[in-house]
Amino acid sequence: MFKIWLKNKTTQLFFVLWFHISLLNLFFVNKGGFVFLWKQNAELNTLLTHFCSALIATLFYLAITKIRIVLADKKFSFSHNVFVFGSVIMVILIGFILK
Repeated sequence: MFKIWLKNKTTQLFFVLWFHISLLNLFFVNKGGFVFLWKQNAELNTLLTHFCSALIATLFYLAITKIRIVLADKKFSFSHNVFVFGSVIMVILIGFILK
């Protein structure tokens, strides 16, 4: 049964995201070099946070996929400019949050 789950692209996306988030949180770089956070990264709270982040991203992917399928059936499409405008707004929001 586990092999069937691993063939599903959504399950693969979830595991890749979870691994990626955990790996990015494992270390950081400062002037002295790499600093590994083994103890903090192995805590249950951290692992659950990574799990929830990957799960939310995967659910968001599934929702967008379903919306695209529904819109494709209705012969309704967005122009390229809508996606460019959305990307610009997202970059501005990220810059605002990080500032």
